[in-house]
Amino acid sequence: MLDGGPAVIGAFHTPVRRQVFDQSLEEMIFEAARGALLDANLTIEDIDAVVLSTSDQVEGRVIESMVTNGAAGGVGRDVTTIASAGEHAFAYACLRILAGQARRILVVVWSKESEGTDPSHADRLSAEPFLLRPLGMTTPAAAGLQASAYCAKYALDPADVAAVRAARESAATAAVGTTPVSDGDAMVAWPLAVHDLPRGCDLAAAVVLAAPGEVTNAHTPAWVNGVGWISSSYELADRDLSTFAALEEAAVMALGDGRAHNVDLVEVQEISSIGSFAACEALGLAGPGLGATVAARGSATPDGAPVVNPSGGNLPANPGNAAGFMRLLSAAQQIRGNAGAVQLTPRPRSAVGAALNGFAGQSATVVLFTSDPEGVS
Repeated sequence: MLDGGPAVIGAFHTPVRRQVFDQSLEEMIFEAARGALLDANLTIEDIDAVVLSTSDQVEGRVIESMVTNGAAGGVGRDVTTIASAGEHAFAYACLRILAGQARRILVVVWSKESEGTDPSHADRLSAEPFLLRPLGMTTPAAAGLQASAYCAKYALDPADVAAVRAARESAATAAVGTTPVSDGDAMVAWPLAVHDLPRGCDLAAAVVLAAPGEVTNAHTPAWVNGVGWISSSYELADRDLSTFAALEEAAVMALGDGRAHNVDLVEVQEISSIGSFAACEALGLAGPGLGATVAARGSATPDGAPVVNPSGGNLPANPGNAAGFMRLLSAAQQIRGNAGAVQLTPRPRSAVGAALNGFAGQSATVVLFTSDPEGVS
């Protein structure tokens, strides 16, 4: 939990599209940065520092920030590049503000996988070279191992898996206009088919974070009241893949008791449809093996239980390096009342954004957003 944490006062993302051919990556980044600044009623001159999250391997160029820095507004400014994941850039910016090193920070994240030949090539570079890389380890393969471990431990009703897919597709169609894939039943990594796995898209996104003294009521802020991030063992064999231990521990860091059951909504990154059950359990929304009872809860319930992924999450539209960051942005926008067609009513007072990174959810980041700087009871 944080005392005197920063607030999101501006946010923007480019339209979600499978492939963007009519804009360069630099143009998309500029659009996102400009949109976030306009939303915050600021100009680039009001920004003390810029934090970027790059994906050099996917984009296929070394030190990508050299060519994207200008489009993000970094010329003549303090610029930091985070190469691991977009959500880590967000957490780093929060730390910079808490340390008193900046008053306002612009965080810009993107993914344009359509410019690459095959995202799985970058996956293989993430695998250690002696065993996993020759075996062809990829993100979908690791998700399949996680899903099979969950299925081996708990009885799973195929109808529950279908319900999650349907809930995510419905919400995403309302939010960004995505459409289901035609070859969804094709098996990729048992027990996961195409429609069980995140589907790539091109997108750039940005947020403006501000110190408490720089926030006014006109900003409609989403206050950051807790941040947690942690990484578990890289070795898949060292982990119980039926759960996400890193997500559990990050939730404890961000929420205190490690349970998101008292918030209004949760936006959580999902590595697969079956992985959504384990993610809900790791966040304390359901007991072990019971994640299916809450994972498809995409709208408000009479008992006030947290809504899960009202935006549709990242299964229908997964912007690579920005996928986790988008879960944080989506949670913050609900607090600010700026979630568009999927805005919950009444406007939520508390929300959790949670992201997973690495093979089978090796690392996790959890952020608690509230409408009040002191948090909510």
